[in-house]
Amino acid sequence: MITLYTANAPNGPKASIALEELGLDYEVRALQLSEDEQKQDWFLAKNPNHKIPVLEDDGQVIWESGAILLHLAEKYDEDGRILPKDPIRRMEAIQYAFFQAGGIGPNLGRLGGALRKEGEKNQEMIEIFGGEVSRLIGVLDHILSDGRDYLARDYSIGDIMHYPWLAIPLKLQMPQLTEHTKVVAWLERIAARPAVQRGMAVPG
Repeated sequence: MITLYTANAPNGPKASIALEELGLDYEVRALQLSEDEQKQDWFLAKNPNHKIPVLEDDGQVIWESGAILLHLAEKYDEDGRILPKDPIRRMEAIQYAFFQAGGIGPNLGRLGGALRKEGEKNQEMIEIFGGEVSRLIGVLDHILSDGRDYLARDYSIGDIMHYPWLAIPLKLQMPQLTEHTKVVAWLERIAARPAVQRGMAVPG
């Protein structure tokens, strides 16, 4: 039995998309972040960093979204559906997954926090994080400039890691993203996948 502990936050769909792409049966446990459920003792026993998602698979508990996707790929992905079997392409996919975890995710999160701040906003922080988000999306645009459909050429965890975060500025039509037409087209290709649509609907 696989149980996914998740919530309506950008990191959660990374795991549910991967589960859907692999066609795995899983139970969803939705956490109410607004009620600080992720800070309760029962959840801290699973993830001391009190963040979603968390995956429980046959008694093994995995936290950090990148680690969850690697676990699912290594245990269940016999056909290379989300992690290529070719060693070079495999490492490319892992590289792009780490790039998201260390770049796009944190900086979009900080930009969003600065923009949502009540009262007087810190324009310097908005400019700093906004500039870095624009630079990182430009890196993605450069990677995609050779005409590849996906980051590691084959669809992979590198794409899955990026999509839930970049779907937000795409929906908001943020100029930092929409000015990069190759990135927009890449995101639209990902969005068209049925498994991505199902995964993005979790937890509902």
